[in-house]
Amino acid sequence: MSTCQTPHPAAEPAPKAAVAAAPFASCPSAILAHLAKPETAVVFDVDGVLARYEFGSLQHAAAVEGDWEAYVRENDPYRNVPPAPVLQRFIAAKDPSKVFACSVAAEYEKAGKRDFVLRHYAIPAENVLMVPSKDQKIAVLAQIAQGQGLDPLQVALVEDTVKTLDAAAAQGFATCHVSSFLAW
Repeated sequence: MSTCQTPHPAAEPAPKAAVAAAPFASCPSAILAHLAKPETAVVFDVDGVLARYEFGSLQHAAAVEGDWEAYVRENDPYRNVPPAPVLQRFIAAKDPSKVFACSVAAEYEKAGKRDFVLRHYAIPAENVLMVPSKDQKIAVLAQIAQGQGLDPLQVALVEDTVKTLDAAAAQGFATCHVSSFLAW
């Protein structure tokens, strides 16, 4: 068994934090080990990260050429989109004060996204943040670093958009593409 895999289900149960944190801390992925450190604050994007991008029926998107706002208002897509179990386990192992969700959201999306995060993840409500643009995510990272007295490398963004990761890295923040969690 690789150090990035979960223990065998028949194994004797270990304390919650040991089951969730130990495999990440010992994973050969340097970034996952860094995110697992108690002092590292981790900021997760919502769409495509915490919320799997599975809005359509057998397709990634539900409104490919349609009106996303109308779709959201009529269907509340965040009510049914599944969470990512590996991220649920990772987040449950972290100190809640070190875990955040930050998503770009129009006014009509905010409540659904926020409710989704609070329903599926152990992230405190005050740590679920909505911003009007991707550029604002970098400002949120800086606010978290300042508010917690952390060096920028102690604040990590987990994201699926490479351009946003590049912008965060250019400002000195730790960055992790969500696909890194596929190693665990």
